[in-house]
Amino acid sequence: YKDIRVDPLIEQSFLTSNELSGYVAVKSHYLMRKNSLIGFENFLKNVVDFSGIGDFIYLPIKTYSLGMVGRLIFTILTSFDYECLALDEGFGTGDNSFKTKAEKRTNQFIKNAGTLIFASHSNELLKKFCKRGLVFDKGQIVFDGSLSKAFKFYEQI
Repeated sequence: YKDIRVDPLIEQSFLTSNELSGYVAVKSHYLMRKNSLIGFENFLKNVVDFSGIGDFIYLPIKTYSLGMVGRLIFTILTSFDYECLALDEGFGTGDNSFKTKAEKRTNQFIKNAGTLIFASHSNELLKKFCKRGLVFDKGQIVFDGSLSKAFKFYEQI
């Protein structure tokens, strides 16, 4: 086995302060991923266009609706490729028009990730993205095997 970085998209705390602008959040995450600002202006334009945030990008995040925050987070995080990705089922949020394009982007995004760790209680979502199932009880892995067997095990606890 080789050591790989696991990027947790379950954790949304990279928006460190809602006093900061969306612009600062985008710039900070870009710097963390790229270690440079080369290409940032194009990246910012893509984030603003996809998320639909518009000029709100320059306002404090505390002025955003929950949907706007969700769209911004989703867009920033799905703008990069990851070797191993931890993803929560509530990852893609927003209004219906955003959900449609977000679902397409999520599918492509997950295909590009080397390994996906997907946390969900939805069997349909798990079937769509996973082959192997882990069942946790009180923070401990109590089952590790095929997805179908994980479903059966989960129903018994």
